[in-house]
Amino acid sequence: MDDDRQTVLWDRLQQHKSKLSRSELAVAEYLAATPIDILIFQSAEDIAVKSGTSDATVIRAARRLGFTGLPELKRLSSRSMAKSVPTTERLSQRFRATGDDLRTISKRVFATVHEIMTSSEEKLDIDSLSHAMQIIDRADTVWCLGMGRSEVEAKHCAIALSRIGLRTRHSGASGFALANELIDLRADDVVILFHTARDTAELKLIVRQLTDLGCRIVLVCGVQLTELYRDKVSAVLTCVGSATGLASWTLGAIVVADILAYAIAARNQERALSTRRRLADLRAQIPQ
Repeated sequence: MDDDRQTVLWDRLQQHKSKLSRSELAVAEYLAATPIDILIFQSAEDIAVKSGTSDATVIRAARRLGFTGLPELKRLSSRSMAKSVPTTERLSQRFRATGDDLRTISKRVFATVHEIMTSSEEKLDIDSLSHAMQIIDRADTVWCLGMGRSEVEAKHCAIALSRIGLRTRHSGASGFALANELIDLRADDVVILFHTARDTAELKLIVRQLTDLGCRIVLVCGVQLTELYRDKVSAVLTCVGSATGLASWTLGAIVVADILAYAIAARNQERALSTRRRLADLRAQIPQ
């Protein structure tokens, strides 16, 4: 097997081969033989045509191989590529897959967004979500911190929570600048950490320092960090990205923030309505 083929898929094929039907085996063999930089851009319909099967068979085969579905198969199989292939080459792969036709690009990006939303919904644990809501609602101040590229998600979350009556602060700072901002943290505060990337020394340090201070932590992260931090923070809310990179992990994280804010508002409707009335009054007084 050459270097472009997927060792993850090959291993799964050998492990589950005896359980597959003839058509499922055809799909699995096609998946294992296809270079990952091509496979991640193929839909179930594309794979069905290439393997001489149906899209339903493709989805069933992915599950028979031990994945939750085709999106997870692509994500797990492409992890080594994400670590080893330069970002410029990955962008070139996207260009080769989509071309420059606007209709094709639009269709593929919307399909990727749908994949992110569906996969994030599957991964979001309701018990963890409920626990996160409870500790956020009881916090003196809710700090929304966006690490790395996640400042947008943190700001969105802080605004959404403030509009339902919670005291919030947000930051996308790092290093010494973040340390200066966190001086005001108190033990009764809750910190919502948004972090899409792999584990970093800064994330480990911040989690340890916040824990030592007595703050509760809600970590909104990707799949890889979920298991690493499940026992180190108060709640982990998992959002899923896409192997293609045609749409951002940010989409799932923003939806999670919206779910948190709306669900907390629904449980304390009078506070949310009072806050909304005050906001409307303030806006009415601002000169147009």
